Amino acid sequence: MDANWTTNDSLNAALEVVNNLSSTELRGPSLPPLTTSMHIRNFIKSVAIPSVLAFGAVGNAVSLAMLARRAGCYQRISGQGRAAKLQPLERSAIVGLSALALSDLFFCMVGIPAVFKPLSGSGGLIDVFLLYYRLYRIPLHNLFQFSSTWIAVSVSSERFFAICFPLRARWYLKVCAVNLYRH
Repeated sequence: MDANWTTNDSLNAALEVVNNLSSTELRGPSLPPLTTSMHIRNFIKSVAIPSVLAFGAVGNAVSLAMLARRAGCYQRISGQGRAAKLQPLERSAIVGLSALALSDLFFCMVGIPAVFKPLSGSGGLIDVFLLYYRLYRIPLHNLFQFSSTWIAVSVSSERFFAICFPLRARWYLKVCAVNLYRH
């Protein structure tokens, strides 16, 4: 019984030495070793989130540019060289999708600076920006996320009524436009 006890103690001591040795070699004597979940978390924070935000900002900027070209009251008819007035249903869909692209673009733009670790004590205007950014980042994210959700709901419901009830949808848009001009 005493032999098993000393064998277990020596095995535990050997495992402890190996764990301490790998921790010292990889991270230094005062820091614990990185686990797999920490590696995954670091990859997500440093690579995945900035990539998604950058691609989202570029994609929304391109969508906004394409929709803004068509958002005016007139659309060029291809091949004939004359302009035709957009229908109210089409114009409202373009304006709704433009608003959605703009809200999503602002969401991505607010998230991009959070990825980079700021240099503390850099001084001046950067410190003021970082102070306001830290203060307003989360409320702005919530605002743009909330507005994107409700814009998507309104565009989707408008498209639903335009497809299922085309005559009523045209009448409703005319009534809403008249009410907007009166106020």
